[in-house]
Formats: sequence, C-alpha cells, structure tokens
Amino acid sequence: MIDRRRVATLASSQLVAGTGVAAGISVGALLAEEIAGTAAWSGLPQTALVLGSALAAVPLARLAGRRGRRIALTTGYAVATLGAALSFAAGATRLLPLLLVGMFITGGGMAAGLQARFAATDGVPDSVRGRVLSLVVWASAVGAVAGPNLLSPGTRLGEALGVTSLAGPWIFAVVTLAIAATGIALLLRDPRPAAPPAPRSIARTLADLWAHPSGRLGLTAMATGHAVMVGIMAMSSVHLHGHGSTLTFVGIVVSAHVAGMYALAPLFGWMTDRLGPWGAVAVGAGLLLVGAGLTAVSGRIDAAGGTHSSAEAYATAGLVLIGLGWSAATIAAATLVAVLSHEGTASPTDVQGVADLTMGIAGASAGALSGVALAAWGYDGLSIAGALLLVPLAWELVRARRLDRAHTHALES
Repeated sequence: MIDRRRVATLASSQLVAGTGVAAGISVGALLAEEIAGTAAWSGLPQTALVLGSALAAVPLARLAGRRGRRIALTTGYAVATLGAALSFAAGATRLLPLLLVGMFITGGGMAAGLQARFAATDGVPDSVRGRVLSLVVWASAVGAVAGPNLLSPGTRLGEALGVTSLAGPWIFAVVTLAIAATGIALLLRDPRPAAPPAPRSIARTLADLWAHPSGRLGLTAMATGHAVMVGIMAMSSVHLHGHGSTLTFVGIVVSAHVAGMYALAPLFGWMTDRLGPWGAVAVGAGLLLVGAGLTAVSGRIDAAGGTHSSAEAYATAGLVLIGLGWSAATIAAATLVAVLSHEGTASPTDVQGVADLTMGIAGASAGALSGVALAAWGYDGLSIAGALLLVPLAWELVRARRLDRAHTHALES
C-alpha cells in the first residue's frame, strides 16, 4: 500500500529544497573563478558539494535506521542551511576556502534529498517501487528548474547588499533549505520501525552489493551516470560564460539541463517497472553518450572560432540529453538497489546509504578533475573524457543481458 501523504510530504520537501540547492550550484563555479582568478579552480565548489553529499550519505542512512527518516532528513536539510549561509559569507568576504567548506556542508542537503527517494519506497511493493521513487525525483524538477533562474535576481540582491553579486543567490538557498527542514520536521510521520539489524561495515555492505549481478549493475550505473553528469555540467557554465554567453542564458541552459534530469522521471520510473531496470539503464547510457557527443561538438565549434550561437545550441541540446540520461540510469539503478536492500539481512538504510556514497564519490572525483580537464583539453576534450567513463557501464549491461538471456533460457527449458 502506498502512503500518499508520506510521498507528498517527501516530494514537497524536494521541490522546496531543490530550488535553493540549484540556485547555489548555478553560481558556485563562477564565484570560485571570480575569487581565484582562474577557471582551473572553478570545479572545486561542485566537487566539495558532491563530496559532502557522499560522505553524509552513510551517517544519515544509519541515523534513519536508528531514529527514523524524519529525524535524518530534518538533520540533513538543517545542516545544508548552515552550509548555504557559510557559502554566502564566503562570497561576501571573497574567501575561497570558506566557500569550499560551505559547499561541502551544503552537500548534506543533497544527501537528504537522495535519501528521500528511498524513503518513499519504504513498505511499497516491488512492482511499483520505480514509479514511487520517480515521483519524488520528479518533484525536484520544479525547484531545480526554478533555482538557476534565480541567478539574475540573486545577483541583483547581492549588489543591493553591498557584496559581490554572485553571493546573492545563496540567500535564496538559506531560506528554501530552512523551509524544507521545518516542513519535514512538522509533517513527516514514520511508521513504527522494527528493531534494525546490526550495522555492517561500509566495505562489507559494498562487497555484498557488488557480489549480486543486479547490485553490480545498479552501483555501476549510479556511479558512472553521476560522474558523466557532474563532470560535464560542473564546467558548462564556466565554458559558456567564458565564450560570451550571458548569465541569463547560462541560467536558462542550466534550467534546461535540470529539467532533463527530473521532468521525465515518472516515464523512466514506469519504464523501469514495466520493461525492467536493464532496459532503462541501457536507455540512460545511450542518452548520456549522445549528450556528451553534442557538448563535444559545442566545444569544438568554440575552439575553432566558429559562431558561438551554434555552440550554445549544441551545448544546450547535449546538456538536456545528459540530464535525461542521468534520470533514466539513476532511477533504474536506485530501484535495483531499493529492491535488493529489502532482500538481504543488512539494514535497508545501510545498503541505500552505501549506494549513495559510491555515487557521490564518483561524482566528486569527476568534479575535482573537471576544471583541470577543461583548462588542459577544452570543453570538447572534457566531454570526450566523460563519454569514455561509460565504458564500464556498457560492459555491465552486456553482462546483465547475458545473465538475463541465460535465466530466460533456463526457465523455458
């Protein structure tokens, strides 16, 4: 049975929090570049954000196992509110280390958002887990698309306050994250939990997941899809703005990308439940590959001195497809993990937390290298490197398909 009120509360928190987090992400790289004076450092804020999310995943998951989802999610959003406030202070004082600390702490909000999609599947039948999970992901679309469009009013707010204009959007992040924390604390009600299993080490939980074919495919899809998305997206605003795109256009592009990440989530959830996670992951991998190819074309046009408006068109199309690919791959992968987390003897929240940790570390690693890759190889080289990250996922898809065919053949025999 689906608890509609619970799903609605989780979805609403995602909508509100997504607005704030997206507003901050939109200016993080630009603010770092402005403070440091070089694009080579501009990937660090995104890296800090994703790394913070990764490292908060397991502690928040274990807190959920002990105290319930309400306490864990409220804690995550509250910590993220503090991080957003520090990020604003970093912009006001032009201190890059403080910005990185603020972004790292804000990652707690991302971890809470990721946990919310698993929270929606608690007590839900396996046959509809993909659709329920995707509804919470989809709810993030409104906030995440609106967030980047707060870039222009946010910069004006920063100027009105007498600080650097790029600090202003963080004020929106502080307010929306605080609202999300309050809403979860007041409205979310957890079922009375059974005694949780004894927590296992991260290494053992990861090994158990990897030993299962579905778990291996799920982990690989989550990690590679997130790495491709973060690595290319983290530098897109820097590349476009550096070649003459206005901040308004950059905000529109980021919004279009984020819309791709969330807007069709229900479709991909349905696809996962009806066609199987293998097919949905394969669709996601294909979209990611084509998207990376289009952003590579955009970078090549700019490198060759071509018309920047053409480069903007290719970049926009590529980033939308990357968003769609990320959505298909991660929804299917998270559904695999959600199903497996309720089949073993380990705590479901521990399994889910380790999966989010793996995804976060992959994304943080890609974000950390993206600025260096952009400076060394250009936007086209960065995009090609992102496409190459899909090779392990392609291999796991082939393995999963072979196992599926062997299983079908055994049943027919």
